[in-house]
This record gives sequence, C-alpha cells and structure tokens, in this order.
Amino acid sequence: MVRRTTWVLVLVFGVLIIFAWLFQRYQANKNEATTTGTPVPTAQMLYDLTISQIIEINIASSVGNSIDFTREPGSTTWVIKNLPTELADSFQIESISSQLLSLPVVDTLTQDPPLDAVGLTNPAYTITMATTDGKQIITYVGSMSVIGTGYYLRVDSGPVVLVDNVTMDDVLHLLKEPPVLATATPDGTVTGTGTPIAPIAQPSSTP
Repeated sequence: MVRRTTWVLVLVFGVLIIFAWLFQRYQANKNEATTTGTPVPTAQMLYDLTISQIIEINIASSVGNSIDFTREPGSTTWVIKNLPTELADSFQIESISSQLLSLPVVDTLTQDPPLDAVGLTNPAYTITMATTDGKQIITYVGSMSVIGTGYYLRVDSGPVVLVDNVTMDDVLHLLKEPPVLATATPDGTVTGTGTPIAPIAQPSSTP
C-alpha cells in the first residue's frame, strides 16, 4: 500500500513538473509576441521633404490666379512676393506648408487612368516648390474623387495618387485668402487682401 502511494505521488509530482515547464514556455512565448507586436504598415507620404528643404512655394490656378511664398535659406521667416515682409503671416504659411509636406497618400492608382477622367489633362491647380539644393517639384492637382473626400494628384511625372481633401483644401484656400496679417486703416477698420479661388470640376467618370 505504501509503495503504491509512493508511485502515485511520484506520478503527480512529474505531472506538476511538466505542467510548470509548459506554463513557463507559454508565458515566454506570450511575452515575446507582446514585445514584438504586429508590424504596422508605414503610410506612404506624398513627398519625401521637410519644410527646412523648401525655399519657395508657388500656388497657381488654371484661371491665372497665383501666389508666391519665399523663405531665405537658414531662416524660418516666410514672405509673400510683392508684399511688404511685415504683412505676411509667416506662422500660417509655415504651418500649412508643413501639413502639405506631411500629406499621406490614400491610394495609388496602379493602372494609369485617362488623365482627363481625373482632371489632370488641364490641372485645376499647380503647386511648384523650389528646394535648397536647386530642385523644382511640381504637383498637379486634378479633380476631386466621386465621393468628394480626396483629390487626384500627380507629382512631376509620377503615378496618379489620391490624397485626403482636408489639408489640400487648406493649401488651395491660400489663393482665396492669402495669409496676410490684418492691418488697421486710418478709419479704424481692419482689412486684409484676397484673391478669388477657382472652383474644381468634378471628374466625369471613375478611373
């Protein structure tokens, strides 16, 4: 009877050892999975640039309206061409320009659509940027998507992409309401300047 009890105890002890070993392995694998995590895809950016690399930005519409922003290399002050330096809202220019440069791509069209179908045969707007190393980057802004939540764009001769319209609307709005600091007139009223912005046509068909 004693011998049988001993064997039972040995068996139980062995099972406990195996269980403890398996439990330790489970915890180790769980911790490793938690530490490693699931890789999160990195969003594709429209540009591989920072605001410090840009010294000039021109925004132009197809109807002839345009506005130029310039910055001296090594300076953080932005000015508007043909306007006194002190009137330009440098902070707003840099803020919106930084948003533009950090704009993610929502979708890249793997098959090149007919450019007229996405408004890129005669782009409604062009954004031309000059960099500190002498390069010029031209972004062609086409039509909005059918559901109205994004713009079709093309940077230089690259692929046609779709980007969210919120940031792009802020950029294009600079044509309608230039970032000019309010100034007081002799009669005490506050004025600013503005240039009409051209409407963007909707695409005639889905690419």
